[in-house]
Amino acid sequence: MLQRNTPKNEKADSDVVRRQNRRIVLDALRHQGNLARVELGRITGLSPASITAISAQLIDDRIIEEVAVPMGAELTGKRGRPIVRLALTAKATYVVAVNISIDTAHLVLADFRGAIVAEQVLKLPTYHAEQARFGEALATAIAAFLKAHEMPLHRVCRIGLAVQGLADSVSGSIVWSPTFSSRNVPMSKPIERALGIPVQIGNDANMMAEGYRETSGHGVTAAIVIGYGVGMGLIINGEIFHGATGAAAEFGHMNHIPHGMPCRCGRRGCVEAYVADYAILRSAKLLGEEAGPAGIEPQRMQAAVTAAEHGDPALIRAFETAGEALGFGIARLIAILNPDRIIIAGTGMRALRLMEPAMRQALQDGAFPELRRNLDLELIAFDTDLIIRGTIGALLRVVDHEVFAAGPVAPRDEGALIQ
Repeated sequence: MLQRNTPKNEKADSDVVRRQNRRIVLDALRHQGNLARVELGRITGLSPASITAISAQLIDDRIIEEVAVPMGAELTGKRGRPIVRLALTAKATYVVAVNISIDTAHLVLADFRGAIVAEQVLKLPTYHAEQARFGEALATAIAAFLKAHEMPLHRVCRIGLAVQGLADSVSGSIVWSPTFSSRNVPMSKPIERALGIPVQIGNDANMMAEGYRETSGHGVTAAIVIGYGVGMGLIINGEIFHGATGAAAEFGHMNHIPHGMPCRCGRRGCVEAYVADYAILRSAKLLGEEAGPAGIEPQRMQAAVTAAEHGDPALIRAFETAGEALGFGIARLIAILNPDRIIIAGTGMRALRLMEPAMRQALQDGAFPELRRNLDLELIAFDTDLIIRGTIGALLRVVDHEVFAAGPVAPRDEGALIQ
């Protein structure tokens, strides 16, 4: 027997459709750029009436805006009859992305279009920080950063934290990271209490992978970060694979040699224990046998690269060992997941020329040719800041889907926030 919708159910259904349509429109503008209404309809498949109604709502909510572009100006530079396009409103809201590394925090303020408005790299003790106080210290730093750039706290919709190691997205804490000597460092809750802004936390490699989500298609993409540590983000059918607690795809802590060299995670033989900065210096006998120190300055690693390029035999062997460990790790990854695309990035890529031959040889020795035949292996310049960009993208995705799909951001009580 068919059950007729009551007015209450009809309203609920209507709200679901409205949210879904707003989300579809925001996704199209986010990924395609400014669009005329007819283009928006063609891309989304929504009817002209739906496009008119949804765009009117979003304009009223000041989430999108109309921009007039002279006809032909984009191609010829000549002015003509203007075309009205729809665009995301840059000032609709803002997000803050924070990349936390050893004794350093990289803070970035971005607008609703994803453009960077302000950024700052500051020294913030991490390794020897008191476990219960670091979140509060970071909240104070974020508040000062925003105040310095005259950005009221209530205009910031989300804060995203990217960190090396195991980040528990459920509890909002850092379970383990080479950046901290302590474990289970609370992050999200202290910042949310202090600033009144929702916080999300993730592994830095997962955040880098966020930047490739839209181009990954329906296959498997792995984004590997090498440098101070080794991590990986995994995209399966266009979605980041986080695992039960957000700590999945720990490529760096996959075993390479059983009972091998000590890793900073406390175990032995991990891929990181042969590929990370400290592992390379240790392999060249420039560090002791135990796991590496709290941090290694970039200048020291650049000096090691330069010395190897000038023929230092110990460093040449160390970089070859790192490349081999990386290659065999990738071979195991290929055997398990058969990915379409593997991206390798991070500061460790400064030594690509030294590691790549051994990496490719190990990959050839360790993976079936049939499994790597169609693999797209992409090597990214070490200075490309993909983690911050990915974190911004992840934050704006949440704003689009979970906040603005429902309606405009409700103003928060500014009096409850620290100044």
